[in-house]
Amino acid sequence: MQLGAFVEDPQYQNQHAIHLEIIRTFSHVGPNAEPRFRDEFVIPNLHRLSTRNNQQPVETRRADVALHLFEAYSAMSCCFISDELMVNHFLPGLRCLRTDLEHFSPEHEIIVNTMIQEWEQKLDAKLTSEASGLSFPATFGTAEDAKTKFLSKMGQLTTSGAMLATVFQRKK
Repeated sequence: MQLGAFVEDPQYQNQHAIHLEIIRTFSHVGPNAEPRFRDEFVIPNLHRLSTRNNQQPVETRRADVALHLFEAYSAMSCCFISDELMVNHFLPGLRCLRTDLEHFSPEHEIIVNTMIQEWEQKLDAKLTSEASGLSFPATFGTAEDAKTKFLSKMGQLTTSGAMLATVFQRKK
């Protein structure tokens, strides 16, 4: 991948404009990208860029990249992220970002801190439920239960279109 070369190659390490453009691209493309590409490329590289930004000696560049990373992580937080990816890349990258934002943008740092806490709580809840023998599908019902319920409702209807339309109306 050529895009990866711009992030990983040491000759591009001090190319501020390129890094900003890569982060902007991740912000726009990441949420709609193929999950495998997002999981194997976008999120790990956001983590790498966040870590590298913590070591940026030029304050203005560090602040600029941090704000762009904030946008990228905000966009990515709407996607499904596996527990492994969350623990190994997403949360560590957010923590690096939080460190930068403490200095440059306290209002954004508060939001990142909240994001970190929410993700950690979700992971803790999942670990707790797995340890106690419960799983999330057991808590919310399985897809098979939903399918059975839906089909039983459909089976109760006559073929009239008016009756079919009532199935999809909200209960009051």
